[in-house]
Amino acid sequence: MKSIYSVAPIISCLFLLTACPVATSYPLANKGDVQLDKQLLGVWSNESVDTEASGITVSKGTELNTYAVHVDEKGTMFMADGEDFTGWIALLNGKTFFVLQQVIDKIPTSNYYVYHYNVDKSKLTTSDISLNVNGTESITSITAFQEEVIASMATEGCLANKIEWYKKK
Repeated sequence: MKSIYSVAPIISCLFLLTACPVATSYPLANKGDVQLDKQLLGVWSNESVDTEASGITVSKGTELNTYAVHVDEKGTMFMADGEDFTGWIALLNGKTFFVLQQVIDKIPTSNYYVYHYNVDKSKLTTSDISLNVNGTESITSITAFQEEVIASMATEGCLANKIEWYKKK
């Protein structure tokens, strides 16, 4: 029995250190404020274990400077309510983020997910954001979200769970 008690804290720490995408009621930035990055358009896949998605299609959205994002292949960590999202880019302190708004039955919801990303031709690298200062409780507006991300970026481990995606077409 003693070994179970000594392993439990380790398992708890591993669970806490495994970041998930930040799901909030506010986006990191207003929709469409930043021009499309055409390099994001296409069909992407990854071979990472324990991801939210292992295959996505990113196409031009119906609104100005937005993307239509569809999850083609769910990963083992997929927790969203559906496979469709409206996406847009946010710039913050020299970093580039991909904001996804959940869309269910063609109706946008108030569920937002945010990833840090870099793209270089046919390779896309995404990272989850860990809110290490005040956490999701502090997100009461877009401005508050931005302040939390800026503060968290100054901490170790803010950008976690790097995933490398490769363009299929």
